[in-house]
Amino acid sequence: MCRPRGSAGTAPPARAAAGGRVRAVWDNGPAMAFVGPFTLFRRVATRLDGVGWTRAAGSLAFTTVLGLVPIVTVAFAFVANFPVFQDFVRVLENYLLRYTLPENARALVQTYIVGLAAEAASLQGVWILFVVVTAAFVVDTVESEINAIWGIRRKRPLLRRVMVYVIGVTAGPALVGAAITLLMWVLQQSIAAVPLQPVTVRAILEPVPFLVATAFFTLLYALAPARPVAWSHALVSALLASAAFEVTRRGFAYYVAHAPSYEIMYGTLAAVPLFLLWIFLFWMIVLAGAAVTASLADARDEP
Repeated sequence: MCRPRGSAGTAPPARAAAGGRVRAVWDNGPAMAFVGPFTLFRRVATRLDGVGWTRAAGSLAFTTVLGLVPIVTVAFAFVANFPVFQDFVRVLENYLLRYTLPENARALVQTYIVGLAAEAASLQGVWILFVVVTAAFVVDTVESEINAIWGIRRKRPLLRRVMVYVIGVTAGPALVGAAITLLMWVLQQSIAAVPLQPVTVRAILEPVPFLVATAFFTLLYALAPARPVAWSHALVSALLASAAFEVTRRGFAYYVAHAPSYEIMYGTLAAVPLFLLWIFLFWMIVLAGAAVTASLADARDEP
């Protein structure tokens, strides 16, 4: 007896193809396989060892130092043409100086890096093009190191990378500053609507830097690799990276305050090695988070 076409048993080709597409979309979704902490640690350590964790962090730290002034310069040059964004960039600048840098390094960054960038923002023609290319090189180096952790050798198409890099180093800082401004405005309006004690207000505002860092790391881990990444994996990695960043920042501040050996050895230049060391530690955290994301993706892809 012939079985009717489309009945239970063998799905029609069109339906099978549609089902394949649905499964493919679902497979790229937020589903996450359980990974034991020891297994995850072993996989992360293997990935970091494969790319040379400290070497990669040192390379990114060196590239960051060389490209920090060009990146800030491009941001200042962009907002100079669009004054409406100037306040947003200032908000981002104040936020980064207050919440992401050790106290000893804040004056160094504000005086020299931000000061030089403000002066360089008046450059025109070939010089500003050189600054933009240098800033884009920093972003490209970050993407390359994260792709290396994933084992991705093929980069995105050149035109797409150029467009993303240009938008990222020009409008990116202003958009991030706008997001922080909006977040703080919402919190202030919410707090003003309900009379609260100062202690309660501080308790509400205390997690804000952690949440902003988590949002930043989530976007980085989800968008930087040249392959689809589940948002759930990026979020878990971002939470771990934000926690590590906060612990490291507090521990670094405690060390600087209670171990004045750097000031004894370097005197007024003590902020320079401290800043370099902090940048190095920051990139170690970023790369470790990227390795966690890749390891979680491996666990999900296993049969």
